[in-house]
Amino acid sequence: MAQTSLKLTRWIINLGGDLRYLQYRAPYLETEALQKEINRYRNTLRIIYEEAGKEKLDLLPYHQALTEIEATLKIIQCEPPPPAPVEKVALFVDGANLYAIAQHLRARIDYARLLAYCGRKATILRAFFYIAVKTMDDANQPYLVWLRRNGFQVVTKPMKEFDDGGQKGNLDMEIAIDMLELADKVDRVVLFSGDGDFAPLLQAAGRKGARTQVVSYWGKGEGPTAPELIEAADIFTDLKDILPSVIKIE
Repeated sequence: MAQTSLKLTRWIINLGGDLRYLQYRAPYLETEALQKEINRYRNTLRIIYEEAGKEKLDLLPYHQALTEIEATLKIIQCEPPPPAPVEKVALFVDGANLYAIAQHLRARIDYARLLAYCGRKATILRAFFYIAVKTMDDANQPYLVWLRRNGFQVVTKPMKEFDDGGQKGNLDMEIAIDMLELADKVDRVVLFSGDGDFAPLLQAAGRKGARTQVVSYWGKGEGPTAPELIEAADIFTDLKDILPSVIKIE
């Protein structure tokens, strides 16, 4: 029963995010496409009821959202839809974490291709790349200079050194500050990381009005991505699925 409850919880969370996004897109969709989306989500709600069995679920808000979308459908059947607004997006790349994930997939990310991929149907308002460096001289390494010249705002921080010789650099606070500053100025924030510590940050960004997206590698549980991070995001994109569009071409 616990597994069933967790499955339903995740399903309902994802459905909520999808419906919010559909409400945003509804005025700009063709009527036939919108009707198909409404029918699909009605069917999803029916399946959730059947899966729940005797569990009590409050799905009234989801039905109300679909009712509002259906009202929009009636309006656009009478009037031509306005031109779709260009979505404004902010990207937040946890450099060390994304590198480790790419290594896990035995791939190298081409950040120019990544930027182009994310900007296909959106305006990228800001693209941040966060990385800890050993010394301040390392902050001017060629690849960081290249990132700055190709659309990224690079944020660096010196690594901390410990008595045992170990080193550690953490830019979670910098990522959090930047994301929360922009969350009410963009339509969507995209976090490239699998770190579960960012789950509360995504929830806070969502409360400020931004749609939240995580890009990482899950691979049906094989990848180094925290489940709580996936559950906190409105959208999860598995890095493996988009690799052909963002890897380096030798």
